Amino acid sequence: MNKLIIERQLAGYAAAHEIAEAERRARLKTMTEAEARTIFDDLCASWERLGKNGGNWDRLNRWRIEQKISLRHAFKRLASAKRLI
Repeated sequence: MNKLIIERQLAGYAAAHEIAEAERRARLKTMTEAEARTIFDDLCASWERLGKNGGNWDRLNRWRIEQKISLRHAFKRLASAKRLI
């Protein structure tokens, strides 16, 4: 691969990370206690579902794949709706 392409790609990732972090900080500043509690409860529920105390890693991997496939389908539907594909 071309070194310049890799450098530009890494710079792009770094810029995207900075934007995402700024957005995260802004969101956290305005988050209510109820919103924070909902996120915490959702994380705990995921931990319970996916297997605490060592977990079921096969189940976790299947769940992650299912989530990625679901997201891919959602993006495909969105792209179709916007006539991008």
